[in-house]
Amino acid sequence: MAGKGGAPPRPVSEAALVQLWLEAASRVGPMRDSLGRSIEVVYPGRRTGLAGPDLQDAIISIDGGPVRRVDVEVHLHEASWERHGHDGDARYAGDLLHLVWTAARGGSGRPPYILAPRALAGGRARGGRRTKTAGWPCWDDEGGPAETAELRGAIRAEGTRQHAERAAVLESDIEALGADQALYRAVMRALGYSANTRQFEAVAEAAPIELLGALAGSSLGERRVRVEAELLGAAGLLPSQRGQDAEHPHVVMLEEAWAGTAPRAAPAVEDWTLAAVRPHNRPARRLAGAARLLSTAPLARRSLAERVAGQVLAANDGGRGRDLVGWFEVRVGPEDFWARHLDVGRPAARLLPALIGRGRSLEVLVNAVLPFTAALGGWTGRTGLVEAAGEVLAGLGAVGWNRHTRYMADTLRLERRGLGSALAQQGLLRIYRRWCRAKQCGECPAANAAAAIPAGAGVGE
Repeated sequence: MAGKGGAPPRPVSEAALVQLWLEAASRVGPMRDSLGRSIEVVYPGRRTGLAGPDLQDAIISIDGGPVRRVDVEVHLHEASWERHGHDGDARYAGDLLHLVWTAARGGSGRPPYILAPRALAGGRARGGRRTKTAGWPCWDDEGGPAETAELRGAIRAEGTRQHAERAAVLESDIEALGADQALYRAVMRALGYSANTRQFEAVAEAAPIELLGALAGSSLGERRVRVEAELLGAAGLLPSQRGQDAEHPHVVMLEEAWAGTAPRAAPAVEDWTLAAVRPHNRPARRLAGAARLLSTAPLARRSLAERVAGQVLAANDGGRGRDLVGWFEVRVGPEDFWARHLDVGRPAARLLPALIGRGRSLEVLVNAVLPFTAALGGWTGRTGLVEAAGEVLAGLGAVGWNRHTRYMADTLRLERRGLGSALAQQGLLRIYRRWCRAKQCGECPAANAAAAIPAGAGVGE
């Protein structure tokens, strides 16, 4: 049932208003915000499922000016801006559109708003996708699934380029940091997920591989405790650093190991991101997993980089590239402290059998170890390492779907089960980051493989 004056009916929830915006915003023509500015929506943005604005990467033009990328926050009532705590949240401090159904009286400090009943009137009737005349072939209403060998080949080629670009960055890290530290830093970055990569890098700098290698112990268990204490202490995640008591015997040993070393400066990290992290992937658990890896062969041995690269070469020569994934799995028994805890002071509701599961270990291999092996080969002139890393990558199964790869598969109208390789998923990530996020369709190899489009079509940065 339509609202007054052709306006859409009031949505039952903010999620429904988000959907209305996605379906109508790019079809209604210029709309006015509360400052009287003309806002034309070129692309309405995409859901992220993360904490922060409801939609990211919307593309708009203000008063006929150049296109720009913004976030979109959606509320049924404008006053929800304060009720939800956005006024003091840095995640909402960037370029932002505020879509509201009902404006509030009074108040200050809120961003300008777009009144949804007026702005989106009539936009839903034509459906949720643009037509091919807009120059965006992947948004063609009439297009069928783009299942072509050419498109899939283009995606895999971009995956190969993604791998080469990572290797080039790591080759510079080898030059600057040394091979062992460069590999350690890359592994830590991969364990940090997208939410805490910078923080994990900071821990790797504060607790370098040379320091961890010097932490001997009378047993493997003692060495693990010392390395874990060093990583958690550098991260500021020990109970004593967080105003908590050390109650479990394992945590007491961590505190004793940390206290028994030389005095430390302030923790390297104070701003861990937890809102976008699943409870069983919390930083303390990932650091505990890293401690197990760095206390056990092959990562615990000297010449870390050479040993790891040699394992990649040997596995490829023996056709056992997929076996490498098992290196970075860290499973724990039911009596292990981390089998029953999400954090040092937070018990888990159920048994957690792994600190690093197979999916994350595959990510470490794809995002850190294989690019590093190629980088080491390039830096030392050993082409065999470069080739082995590429061949292992080409033979690996899917890493796991995330919001970017799912978005790309849906946008390209591809069946996900036909993209079951790490190389293809790396290609989807590169296509998203380089072209699809900015809607540079005329330059996108996937768009050109899916359909012939005029050169230069789409929207730039």
